[in-house]
Amino acid sequence: MENRVRQLSNSLIEYYEIPLEYIKKITNKSYQYKDETSKEYFLKVSPFNSSEKFKFLDSLGVDNILYPYLNKDNEYITKQKGDSFYLMDYYKHVNLIDEVKAQNMIKELNKLHQSTIIKRQLSTRLARPKFEEITKELDYKFKILENYVRSVEFENLNVFSMPILGNYQYILDAKKELIMLQKRIINFVKAKEKVEYVYIHNRPSLDHILNVKGVNYLISIENGKIGINSLDLAKFYLENEDLEIDFEELIVKNIFNNDSNFNYDYFRFLILYILIKKIIISNEKYLTAQSFINVSESIRKYFSRFLDNNKNISNQNES
Repeated sequence: MENRVRQLSNSLIEYYEIPLEYIKKITNKSYQYKDETSKEYFLKVSPFNSSEKFKFLDSLGVDNILYPYLNKDNEYITKQKGDSFYLMDYYKHVNLIDEVKAQNMIKELNKLHQSTIIKRQLSTRLARPKFEEITKELDYKFKILENYVRSVEFENLNVFSMPILGNYQYILDAKKELIMLQKRIINFVKAKEKVEYVYIHNRPSLDHILNVKGVNYLISIENGKIGINSLDLAKFYLENEDLEIDFEELIVKNIFNNDSNFNYDYFRFLILYILIKKIIISNEKYLTAQSFINVSESIRKYFSRFLDNNKNISNQNES
């Protein structure tokens, strides 16, 4: 710890000409610094290739993220022995209720996505192996779940077996929906349609948005990658599904309403796929029962919020 702090402090002087006055560890990879004028800085250890991500976003004029300082080599990321890091101003989180943070986050994610659109044709060669892998993974998980439920059916009913058996129907509903969505997505890929690839944040936690003097900025952007906006939105939804906000209005109508059906289908597929993966089968019955209850509740919320707006088209494609 002391050796790392010493190295980082020396680098601040060498690459930014900032003498260290005070340091406080925030996490294993982040620190709060003060210089001799009491100005505060935020330092975070980050992969060196993060510099290219910041440069890419800067070149597109993305203005709703917090950029690090450029060092003396005109790089966003500074390399040093054993580590690489970036430096930016330190801002305290403004106390806002989660519902407000969530709405701010979705707006800034959408702005980031819209600022970085690259239209590409979906590659059958790349998509097919990925979906075959996902199919095998889901088939295996559903087989385990089926076998487990069958074993529970032979037991006497108790406080643990009842919620497992009572909630299994929702998991089967999710399975049916996943099969339908996967067929539709595969048909879209086979048609060689173009989709919008964007820079996705990839970790859209409510902790990763800052309000600075009334303006919202995304942080931890270095974890992002080029992908489809559905992934960001699915992760965002699953983290915040318990909040009292109108997800249909916020996501479906505001983002997917004028978008390709593919993005909305892929968004819904990802939600159910992640939920099914979360189900725990444990020797401890109470853990399994709680997992069934939690995931089933999420599945019920999914079906109440995200209706299939494309049933007629789907039926035509699958016939």
